[in-house]
Amino acid sequence: MGTAKVENARVGFGLGRQAGPIVIELHTNHDTISALRGVQISFELLNGITRAQATKILDVLNENIIGVLVTTTLDDKAQAAAL
Repeated sequence: MGTAKVENARVGFGLGRQAGPIVIELHTNHDTISALRGVQISFELLNGITRAQATKILDVLNENIIGVLVTTTLDDKAQAAAL
């Protein structure tokens, strides 16, 4: 039987561009979630969304989302090895 590990971090969002459509990038305020260390998470917006529209989306995200939760499941062997 596995055990679930829940980690959380405060987040903010920023605009970026990945050689094409505008993307919204997730930025953690502290590097506290081990599963996300070295990982960049971006949300690709639909083609045709303007920078002004993307900014409105960004504002809504930053005003309403304060954190991210990551749940990982460790099996008994991995958990024993981690101890």
